[in-house]
Amino acid sequence: MITPVHPPEAETDKAPRRFAMPAWAMSMLVHVTIIVVLAITIRTTPRGAASEPSRSGGIVLAERSEGRTEYVDGDADDSESGESAASTADSSLSESLPSVDQPPLDMAGFLPTGDASDAAASEMSGLPGASGLTGGGGGKAGLDGAGTTRVFGIEGTGSRFAYVFDRSGSMGNSAGRPLAAAKSELLASLRDLDKLHQFQIIFYNEEPRVFNPLGGTPRLMFADDQGKALAQQFVGSIAATGGTDHLKALHMALAMNPDVLFFLTDADGAPSEQEMADIRRRNRSAVINTIEFGVGPWDGRRNFLVRLAEENGGQHVYVDTSKLRPRR
Repeated sequence: MITPVHPPEAETDKAPRRFAMPAWAMSMLVHVTIIVVLAITIRTTPRGAASEPSRSGGIVLAERSEGRTEYVDGDADDSESGESAASTADSSLSESLPSVDQPPLDMAGFLPTGDASDAAASEMSGLPGASGLTGGGGGKAGLDGAGTTRVFGIEGTGSRFAYVFDRSGSMGNSAGRPLAAAKSELLASLRDLDKLHQFQIIFYNEEPRVFNPLGGTPRLMFADDQGKALAQQFVGSIAATGGTDHLKALHMALAMNPDVLFFLTDADGAPSEQEMADIRRRNRSAVINTIEFGVGPWDGRRNFLVRLAEENGGQHVYVDTSKLRPRR
């Protein structure tokens, strides 16, 4: 029996073949693997910003000598200098702030004081300037409004004062001593008043002559420095002349509703009973003090000046003009 003999090529064809993956499949597998890994990483990482330890930079100094290199760390010095600067700044800030144990700052130096513009405003309005609202000023009362002044020994207490003084021709007798004495007493009384007190001056003969530096309707003026200076000029301009009419001046003064009224005359021309009653009716609240000028000792008569004071809550005083000092 003859056995067929196969060539070597036939045996080679029957050997097992190795599997070869295409390049595109390999690329796809790699990409899929990367995506899966990224997805797992993102899912397992906690949300929010991770705390990063702070790192500080610094300057290192290198010194080379004789083939050696030495390094000097400047961080310690920088840190110490930074802490020192911060400490100095904090100390300066704390020193600039007032302690809770310290009293409040004195603001008196920051407040405005009276000046020329203040005086001008007072002259235009009849009101006291800012300097008159801060107390003081040589008067006997402050913000409570009450003060005491006197004329020929009679005292009056209040915040609004009226002076009604006779300037008729008879007040110029004896070389003008009666009128001069009346003016002196009036100005001394004004000096007792505080800046917040008010006053009015009326000299009269047949007609009243009222102190009215602002013009318009006469009113009570404030007794600040400017008001007193203007009043002094007004009083200095008064001369004794003419006859006597008491009622016009009294009515004008009572219409201004003073607390105290000083009425000075040499008693010529007494009002009638009806006129006396009219004075009481016009007087709302004023205390009327009367000063009677005469020559020689007082005879004790209960004349209209005595009655006027009694009927209006005031006092009466008699002045012997023959004992007045001569004018200087």
